[in-house]
Amino acid sequence: RVRNVQELAKKKGFDAVLAYSDRRYSMGQGVESGQHIRYFVGFQMPAREIQEGVPFVPYQHFPSVVVIPQEGDPGLILSNQEADLIRRVRNQIWISDIRTTSEQYIDNREVGFAKIAREMLGTDRRLKEIGIAGTAASYTLHLEFVRAFSETKFEECSREVDMLRVTKSPDEVRILRAAASIADEGVRALIETSNPGVREYEVHQAVEKAMFDAGGDNPWSVIQSGPRSAMSYLSPDYTQRKLVAGDLIYADIGSELMGYHSDIQPAYIVGKKGTARQLKLIETSLEMLKAMVEATRPGTTDTDLVRAAYRVLKKSPFAPFVRTWTFGHGYGVGSDYPDLTGATRNLPKPKQMALRENMHLCYEPGIFVPGLGGAAVEDQVLVTKDGCEVLTKCGDRAQELLSN
Repeated sequence: RVRNVQELAKKKGFDAVLAYSDRRYSMGQGVESGQHIRYFVGFQMPAREIQEGVPFVPYQHFPSVVVIPQEGDPGLILSNQEADLIRRVRNQIWISDIRTTSEQYIDNREVGFAKIAREMLGTDRRLKEIGIAGTAASYTLHLEFVRAFSETKFEECSREVDMLRVTKSPDEVRILRAAASIADEGVRALIETSNPGVREYEVHQAVEKAMFDAGGDNPWSVIQSGPRSAMSYLSPDYTQRKLVAGDLIYADIGSELMGYHSDIQPAYIVGKKGTARQLKLIETSLEMLKAMVEATRPGTTDTDLVRAAYRVLKKSPFAPFVRTWTFGHGYGVGSDYPDLTGATRNLPKPKQMALRENMHLCYEPGIFVPGLGGAAVEDQVLVTKDGCEVLTKCGDRAQELLSN
């Protein structure tokens, strides 16, 4: 992994790459927490330790930097002060040069990051250009790096570094399969619990309990029923609203496992009996999903996938109500690349990305109709040598609902 970044540095003319992470500036349920740090240092928090309440490692909660020179060994800079956690990190990763800002820079960690990075790369070296990748850094940290590397030009390279990570290794695929199975358990609990009179928060509790029981590290869920289902990601994620027979349920469900993520969306109707228009809504989302799955193979572009979904959508009565032209994304070590935007309402996407074997993606064609409700049938897929493998069961469950 580090060698791949070093090859990128040579290609781009960087003397080094700094991969930065700070959970304070991350969004969502920890999805972006420690994304590059965890990947490049080789750390995987054992699920057993998380479940038993062992403290997370520092770079999952605090600002951290991996320093990757164009040649030579990388270094890791942490900001946490707890010596026992620092010792635990040394036994869990493949980087040996680990330093912490808490020893000299406890009151000004931004200065510490910049000065320690300079020391790692050599105070007597003239560095022409350094690549920066990672979650948003504070302006103060940026200024300190500029001061410490006054002769150096900094260039954003997050996208390039992200693209190094989208093809998964066999070990990563194994964990992603397990995470997908955990999310499926959450969907099973949703179907079993979503009965008339049950409140949204009670469904949420059952869903997350099922994922914890299945071994998930950090389960999360969004449960929106009835009129609340007509808009995605309302706040709050779940309420005291009681479910009513015939309600459409929009749900987004997932869990972490050893730093990797699952993310799926079932389409469901309370009581399993819906109106013709509700069923048509679910059917349209499902057929869009099927079209994307059918089109998935190495060499297919993200635009091809979106166009496959759009061909289904434009034949339905719901084209004006599609949530967005982003019909999917990829999950991995906390990263949500690549976005499968494909097109906006007016313009084609200027750059296309071809799929490769062992990319892991989520397809989520969502349609939200005021006065009717929302449906997004989302599954996770793994690109294979000659097609793809669907890792989750939301499409199958939607088909069962329609068949009944």
